[in-house]
Amino acid sequence: MIAYGCLGILLLFIVSKIAVYFNRQKKAPTPEDLDETLLTISNPRGEHTS
Repeated sequence: MIAYGCLGILLLFIVSKIAVYFNRQKKAPTPEDLDETLLTISNPRGEHTS
């Protein structure tokens, strides 16, 4: 019985980790967003060269 309880807790832990992973993956910035952020950081006065 204790083994089933441990397996249940392990299953809940795995499901929660998968849910967090997919939630973060949906909110990940696109490569274009990252490029724009890097441009903003490297040129703080707005002097974009592109």
